[in-house]
Parts: sequence; C-alpha cells; structure tokens
Amino acid sequence: MDNQNDRKYMISSGDISLELSMDGEITSVTLKDKKIKRNLSGSTNLAGCNPQGKIVSKKLEAGGVEFTKNLVDKRNCRQCTLIERFIPAEDSLRWEVEIWGQGETWSTPIETQLNYPHTESAKFWTAWADARHGKIALMSNTEQIAQGILPAVANGSNWNWSDPLIPVPFSNMKLWYGAPHYDYNNPRIGYCPVQTDVFCIPIATIIEEKEDIGFSLVLSLEDTLLDVTLETSEEGKIVFSRLFHRISNNKPTCFSMDLVKHKGDWRDGLGWMSQHYSTFFNPPNPKTYEIAGTGAYSIYEGDFDVTKMKRMSFRVNWKASFDFPYMGMFLPPVEDNKKWTSFGGRKTSIAQMRFYSHKMRKMGFHVLNYFNVAEFGTNVKYPAPRRKTRKESDLWQNCNDFLYTKLADAILYVPKDAKSVDTIYGRLSPNKPYYSWENSIVLDPGEPVWQEFLIDQVKRHICKIPDSAGICIDRMDWLRLYNDRRDDGMSWFGDKPTRSLLISWQDLMNKIGPLMHKADKVIYCNNHTKRIELLRQIDGLFDEFAYAGASMNTSALLGVYKPVLGWVRWKEDFQPNPDLFFQKCLYLGIYPMAPFPGNDHSILPNKSIEKYYLDYGPLLNAMRGKKWVLRPHVIEVKDHLAKANIFKVPGGFIIPVVFGGEVSRAKVIIRNLPDTIESKIEAIHPGSEKWISVNACRTDKSIEIDVPLQRGCAIVRIR
Repeated sequence: MDNQNDRKYMISSGDISLELSMDGEITSVTLKDKKIKRNLSGSTNLAGCNPQGKIVSKKLEAGGVEFTKNLVDKRNCRQCTLIERFIPAEDSLRWEVEIWGQGETWSTPIETQLNYPHTESAKFWTAWADARHGKIALMSNTEQIAQGILPAVANGSNWNWSDPLIPVPFSNMKLWYGAPHYDYNNPRIGYCPVQTDVFCIPIATIIEEKEDIGFSLVLSLEDTLLDVTLETSEEGKIVFSRLFHRISNNKPTCFSMDLVKHKGDWRDGLGWMSQHYSTFFNPPNPKTYEIAGTGAYSIYEGDFDVTKMKRMSFRVNWKASFDFPYMGMFLPPVEDNKKWTSFGGRKTSIAQMRFYSHKMRKMGFHVLNYFNVAEFGTNVKYPAPRRKTRKESDLWQNCNDFLYTKLADAILYVPKDAKSVDTIYGRLSPNKPYYSWENSIVLDPGEPVWQEFLIDQVKRHICKIPDSAGICIDRMDWLRLYNDRRDDGMSWFGDKPTRSLLISWQDLMNKIGPLMHKADKVIYCNNHTKRIELLRQIDGLFDEFAYAGASMNTSALLGVYKPVLGWVRWKEDFQPNPDLFFQKCLYLGIYPMAPFPGNDHSILPNKSIEKYYLDYGPLLNAMRGKKWVLRPHVIEVKDHLAKANIFKVPGGFIIPVVFGGEVSRAKVIIRNLPDTIESKIEAIHPGSEKWISVNACRTDKSIEIDVPLQRGCAIVRIR
C-alpha cells in the first residue's frame, strides 16, 4: 500500500496496478511493462441506490483491500450492504462483490462499470453476434466484402454477416447475454437467435493497437449468472448489468471478476479466459472431434453414395426427430423388438434404431439421437382430459395420460401477471401452460419428476443404442423463462421468488452429462440461447440458425475449442456466391450441413450445390479436430488482401485464407507459434485433393508464407 496521506490504495499483480479511492472506486490503471497510466475509473452500483453513511475500508492479506458501504434505494425504502474486495491474483486483479439485503427481499440491476476516456486511441471487442450491433453498413458489395461483410441477400445465409473478430471504436450499444430476457409484455416465444445485439461470452476487451496494450474485464463463469446486459458508450463507458438476482438477508449475492492485462489483441484476453475456465471451453469428451464433419438432420435410413458423402466431409446424422411416438418419449418402456408408430407415421422399434446406428458406424459415420429437455407430448390437452389408459404399463402410449399422471408437477405455466398475446404457438394466456411445436407442452427441466424421467431416458439410450455417438438436445430458447411456481433460492422475477430455467438446465446437465461421458458418448445441442456457461457438459454445437450471420458468429466463438455444425436450409443460402459461403465456414471453423436424402427443413441433394461440397470437402476435412489459436498477433495477412484464421489440429496447424477475391497470392505472417521453424508447409485449394508445397521465409519469431490462392482461397497446413 502507498502512503495513507495520499488517500489512495494501490494494488498490483504482475504488470497491472489499480489505484483505488478511499470510497472503493477505481481511479486509474497502470500497465507497468509499458509504463503507461490511464485514467480508468470503475465501480459497482445497484440501480437506483446511493451510498449512505461512512464507507469502511480495510487491508487484506497479500496486498488486497476490502470496502464496505451501505446503500439505500429511497424510492422504495430498501437497503443493502455492499462489500467489494480487490485482490492480487497470479496473473490478474480479482474483483469480488458481496451483497447482503436488509429487511424484505428485493432486486435491482447490479452494475459493474468501467470508464475508459482514451477513446481516441482505444477500440472495443467482445464475443458478439455482430461488431456493428445491428447497424447495417451502407456500403457497396465490393466495400462490404473487403471489410469482411457479406452482402445482404433475401432469404440467404449471408444476410447481415460481418467479421466478429475485428475490434471497433467505442460506440453507443446495448447487448443481451445469450438472448433478450423474458418480458411480460414481449415474451418472444419461439425466439430464434438471429438478432445482432447479442454477446455470448462475458468478456469486455479494451485495445490500444499503437501501444500494443490491452486489458479485459472477465466475469467469472463459476458464478450463477441470470440475465445480463452489456452496454458501451462513445465516451468509453462499459457496463455489465446483472438482472433479477435476489437481494436478501438470508444469504449473500456474490460475483467475481478479473481485470486482466494483455497484449493489444482480443485473442490474448479470450485466451486468458479460456485457460482459466477451461472446463467451459473444452469438450468433456474428446471423441467429439472424430464425429465432427458436415452433417445431416434426416430420418432417411436407406442407401446412399458413401464415397461421395465422405468426399464432402460428411460424418454425422442428427437423426431427425420422428422416431419417437411423441415429443419426450424418445425410447418407450417396451421390449426391443416391440414396434410403435413414430411421430413420422412409420413403424419403428428400439431394435431398428439400434441397427441404424450400427450400420452407420460400420460405414464410418455417426448418429446423434434426438433429445429435448423442455418439451413434451403431441396435441396435449389442457385442462387434463379424462384418462383413457387402464394399465400402468400402457400409460406411455397416451401422452396426455402420461403427462398428467407422471409429470404434471413439471408443467411450466404462463405467469399470472403476464400479458395475453398471440404467439407462433397460439394464444399465450396467464395461468395456462406454454405450448410449442405440434402442440407439445413446455416442462421445467429443474422439476424432479421430469429430471428423473430424462435421466432414465439417457440411461436407456446408453444401454439400448450402444453404437449411437450420443444425443443432440434441441430448443434451448425455453431457457429464457422463469417458473414463478418454484423457487431456486437465487432468482427474483416479477417481484417474487422464481426458478430460472437457466439454473434448471445446469442442474439437469450436471447429472446427465457425467452419465453420457462415462459411457464414451457425446452431447451436442442446438443452442438458441448463446451462453458459454450453459455448455459445460456440451461436446459440440449443431446450430439450426447458422444461416443467419449473428447465430453463426456466436456459435463459432462458443466453439473455439469445440466442433460446430451449421444449418443450411436450401440452395438460396449459398447466394450470392457459393465460394463466399464455404470460405466463411472455413474462416470461422464451422462445418456446414451436407445435402443428404431426407433432410428435414434443410439442404437436400442438388447436383449444382454438391459440386461445391466436393470442391471444399478436402479443405473441411483438414480442419478436423480444430482448436482456435488464441495467442496475441498470431496471424496477419499483409496489406489485407484476404482474411485468415489459424487453428491447432492434430499434428500441427491449419490456416484458412479466404475472401481473396481475384487476388492470386497473399502473404500470411505467423508469429508466436512454438516448434514451427522446421515445419513442412503446404497448401490445398478448392477443387483439388492435392497438397502442394509453398514458399515461406522463416525467422526466429515469425514465418511469412507466400500463399497462392484459387477462387480467393487456400488452406495452409503447417506440420
């Protein structure tokens, strides 16, 4: 600590130091290796509240400091105690917040705020859906492509895509974490993740490129996070707001953050976060890398051209959701050879499902079986109709009988204070259940009776379909909702205790995840709600909305160390240029769906499009097992003639060089990679299956590769 006469505290960790006022507010930051001081200010605020009385500070062991202040919301006569700690950590400064309520339980947004006034030299980055945060650039097609923006095309996959990897000047924006929060007046039932005002990883990064300095504010993924927003301003303000958390005198509401100093590159900040929270970024089962490739969503079980599909990098079919008799009853409690009428209208059985997975595995492909943790039944009636099934053993045959006899406690009801509105699933009415696809009903995966049923379904899957690679969980959009008839002890929505379905999901996944992974199976998900902490038990993503740029970007960033498969609806998704479509996938490390017989609301066999899949198949194969390289300044394309990314793969690295247009060559500079000086460097182009040697100039710190391009593209391999 410095001299108390200065009326300041100073805490340091490594190359970063914070100056704190006696009121517990950040007043400056010093980056010691560059000897640069910035007038950064920061604090924790509770919306509508002001400090009252004396603020108490005390020194902590190992150079930390703690501040305690009383806050009062005079509008509602509510009070709480706010405790903040700033603690030196090994490679960051830890910022902890603890809030104790006084009197009755209540809630208000809990805000962490930074102000960085040096906006003339600084840029901002986060893991966003779109760096333009909803502002469509008014540029020509040529200008858009040059800046990494693919032109808007009606009904096309390239609609509103821009490069998410570019830091931008500070601007006025508001982003939602994962998805917009539930609102009584605008419930957004059937939410699809195509909005551009979303971020998917709670990190805020400030970069000064000229000085090559940067630092990030990282929210702890170990915390319980409900709804969160991120706002910035042109003046350099950054605000994380945590919503609907309970402020109570029974137990504290606690959060942790880290201020991390790093190089002037967003990769360095995200790299720090991915190392410190590795269990959220890495797949629990590495087998997922064997499964990843172009995929299908098909009920088709007949013959197909195996050789051609392998040339298209095809690996996995998410078995389209029509095997089950109705939603939720994925494997009925019957003998293996007992047939039932599937939702798709044909006869099937456990034995037939098992045979299909075995057949696909024998041909070198994989199957993910359909799963859903929030929807149940088909043509569900409300209120409960008269029971039709007599025998308990036959109860599963009637979804209404099974629901109201076994699972009624899990029904999710529209809150009584909600507005009655029309949705894509019909009229939303207070005190009535939420309905979904084909009049299925929404259930809360945190309710014990539903959890036990889902766990039993997982155990049956493991036992009955051994050659299945695992499951893919659909429809995570329901996780936005709150169950006002239950209490998770943490959330407070609509001025009452509730259970957040985000918490329900994590409780369930922490039970079924270990079961699946112990059996060497994987779990994929269709992640409508784009949040990194929801993926702790997830091995890969199968994004139904990757045709929209916003969804593709967030899934790519969530999958920096996990496979990502992107949905392709129809041939119009490849407009205006199929080469640009495939190069976007390569750049972001995403496998597109393949044209496959029986694909449901997705791309079907089409010779004109299959030609491009065959051309790009070897390039897609090259990125199998990819993990993004998150080292500072690791890659650069000289003169910005193209774009490039870099992934670690078994045996080396691959570099997709894309969007080169008519350019025939591009110089790619690689830095900060270990053990590459004696490497063999090759390239492959669309339409070729042959790798060719390329010229490279090596130094102790970098490699400059002269990359020949065809159709504006190449994959470079360093091995």
